[in-house]
Amino acid sequence: MIRRCSKGHWYDTSTNKVCPHCKLESEKLGIGIQDVEEDDRTISIADVGLSLGDELGAIIGNSVGNPITGTAIPGSMASGEDDDKTISFGFFGDTRQQPVTGWLVCMTGNERGKDYRLHAGKNFVGRSPSMDVVMVDDKKISREKHCSVIYDPKSDSFYVAAESGNLVYLNDELLESTEELEQEDKITIGDTSFIFIPFSRGKRKWKNE
Repeated sequence: MIRRCSKGHWYDTSTNKVCPHCKLESEKLGIGIQDVEEDDRTISIADVGLSLGDELGAIIGNSVGNPITGTAIPGSMASGEDDDKTISFGFFGDTRQQPVTGWLVCMTGNERGKDYRLHAGKNFVGRSPSMDVVMVDDKKISREKHCSVIYDPKSDSFYVAAESGNLVYLNDELLESTEELEQEDKITIGDTSFIFIPFSRGKRKWKNE
């Protein structure tokens, strides 16, 4: 049950018998907690016109303690700064954006004209949001790993490979094994066609820093 204390703090009565914020303040001031809790009453967030989104927004935006659990919000979650990198909010670890090695440019369907960044290693294509190249609208594309586009830094080469026996066409020919890609090759899966554009090639390479 969510409860609001006499000082306006929100907390969860299932995990805290008294307001953790008031308790902390009273300990600092040497005041008994009973002196500040007598006016507490259980109240619905809806009764005061607050949404859960408003509450969470206030928590993250102001870098304050969590009013529900009484615990502090980690600094990485409270930060909203954008420095042109993909920022981790502390849930999935380091998610800094990898250097681009090339692009797939969609030539058909609802995503026509959209480009998809490629990075070193395997770039999986599918409908799942967890894929590197996400194609939600084409139901003929497998949800997970329909195919992959690979950049191998050691050989400085790109390849395309079918995954799990899915049909993939390279320049309108059925792909029967992993094939090396050349600039402006056409890759077709489902009802979607891509043109491949390399960035890392020859002297134009990313160096480890």
